[in-house]
Amino acid sequence: LPPPPPPPPPAVTTTSTTSPSVEASTPQEPTDDIILALEDVPDKTTHSMGLAAEQDPYFLDAFRSVLLSEREGIDASFLQVYHGGPDPDDHPIHFLLLQDEFPAHKNQAKQVASDAIEAIVHPHGPALVRLYFRHVHSALPVISKGRFLRQYSTYRLDIPSSLRGAVYALACVFWRRDPTLAKSPCPFLQHDLINHAQESLRRELEAPSLDRLMSCLLLMHMVPPDIDSVETPYTFIQAAQAVATAQMIGLHQDPSRWSIAPWEKKLRRKLWWASYYTDCWSAVCHGNPPHISPDSFTTPPPDLDDLRSDEDLPEDLCHLVDPEDVTFRVSDGARFLEMITIARDMRAILDCSCGVKTNAQTRTQLLPIREKLKEWPSLVPSCLSIGPYGHNGSSLRQWLSTALAEFELFVTFMAYISEEELTRFWGRHARSQLILCGNFLIYLFLLASEPRDIEAAYRLLEKFHQALQRLGTTTDKAAEVLLRPVILRIDSFFLQATELIKHGRTVVIEPTGMTG
Repeated sequence: LPPPPPPPPPAVTTTSTTSPSVEASTPQEPTDDIILALEDVPDKTTHSMGLAAEQDPYFLDAFRSVLLSEREGIDASFLQVYHGGPDPDDHPIHFLLLQDEFPAHKNQAKQVASDAIEAIVHPHGPALVRLYFRHVHSALPVISKGRFLRQYSTYRLDIPSSLRGAVYALACVFWRRDPTLAKSPCPFLQHDLINHAQESLRRELEAPSLDRLMSCLLLMHMVPPDIDSVETPYTFIQAAQAVATAQMIGLHQDPSRWSIAPWEKKLRRKLWWASYYTDCWSAVCHGNPPHISPDSFTTPPPDLDDLRSDEDLPEDLCHLVDPEDVTFRVSDGARFLEMITIARDMRAILDCSCGVKTNAQTRTQLLPIREKLKEWPSLVPSCLSIGPYGHNGSSLRQWLSTALAEFELFVTFMAYISEEELTRFWGRHARSQLILCGNFLIYLFLLASEPRDIEAAYRLLEKFHQALQRLGTTTDKAAEVLLRPVILRIDSFFLQATELIKHGRTVVIEPTGMTG
């Protein structure tokens, strides 16, 4: 039998119009509806209840109950954020509101991590927060700025230890950019903070929240070890954790018609697509399928208004950041939206050309995608699926002349990167993307058959090599480990280039004495 039509929404007595931490810093849209709080409920967290968990959302809509503990306290209750629509498939949406109760040893472990993080950075915490919003937030705006700073200025320990640790750790890379801090060397190492932040996050994820998702998204962007010559699986595994956290708190569902505060709708959309972007690029970096399936979410992409939310600070918080970081910068929002757009196009490429079941027929869908990516020549689809010794059916060989012409823009871009730009925040995925681009240039040379193409490919490699040699003289530690893997690859190529040319670029070269 078809399900009965949804009953009218019941009266709700527990309401909250704004997040307690952002009431003064985030403008709220007027509404006559009852507003529920999914975030910032003291000692409680909310978990998304999908159809498999609810079994029948219409029954739960009509029959309300709570879960009582042995102590006659309420351990869990249900929140209906959407009462459903006239279409039977437009069903009510519920969240489980769960009391946060954990064993003493887990609470103690989180407290130890929190104390250690604050002890490490004391008395430089506020300066590191300032550095974070100066150098990191503009490139990766996942934190709700006003909400975070409001909490930090009132009682910072209310912010999850993992998030405080992530902010401090990402900011300490830019220690020398602060005139006051630069007078003495940084008294701690980034991994000192990361260890405690990750240890805390492991316990915190038993009660997932928006703040803890922010921790997941930020902790994967730490400076990698300087001994790595290839990207480790760390980013891909961390992306899985971020996606699972986002799904657990319901970010994969469109919140537009939910009875929650406008600021939370905007933040949920932004964080879901930050998770999507992270998942997509981590999959590209490691050649694995993304964790998010195309039909598993309904959340629409954010718009500039979503990204503007909570970015303009009230007067009482302005002293916590540099003057240029007090208000929203449209260019930062536009950059983030473009990152999402490219991630969506890249996901289409992955689905039609790089999956385990893809074939020649599915790859025909690459042509219209390529038209959309003409302004992004470094993302030509062929570079994601071709091996170094392709055959005549190779898509890269078929498009070789076009790829050579378009990748000229990439090596020109590398030639113009300055030392100041190199030492900015690039994010962990940048290293993998440089590796992909370096490999792609080598593939172009190895697959070239016409003399003019061979010459053009070698010229691109030379120009790229010169740019890397110039940038490789940096003394910035983070920049060094960003460049090291691609420098090793290109240096190895030029050490072997003579033999490759002599033997028609098909000889297998014995490894040199280089490490990596």
